[in-house]
Amino acid sequence: MNYMQERSQFHDNVREIILACIEEITAQGWGRIQIEQGEAANILAGGGFIDSLGLTSLLVAIEQDIEAELGLTISLTSTITEITPSSTNPLATVGTLTDYIVNCIHHPTVCGGV
Repeated sequence: MNYMQERSQFHDNVREIILACIEEITAQGWGRIQIEQGEAANILAGGGFIDSLGLTSLLVAIEQDIEAELGLTISLTSTITEITPSSTNPLATVGTLTDYIVNCIHHPTVCGGV
């Protein structure tokens, strides 16, 4: 498998982890996010809804699942709160969050380390 295939597979794995965690949070009643839309599903963008407890729980669940399934430690709860208003909101959609996490893992200095 070449680098691009590995990166694509890695991206797919991260997206699946995010979708599974969103499904879990939604089932607990902390949000309404239409995961059937895949990467286009809104988290904080228009049409998506998740309360603050649900968002925190989602980020922690994603951190834990990435560590358990991929063997990588990432701290979303600290890095996402440091994003400037001019930045693209990584919490807008499943796709933006997936891209943010993959970017953080491949380029740790971009996100303050993993």
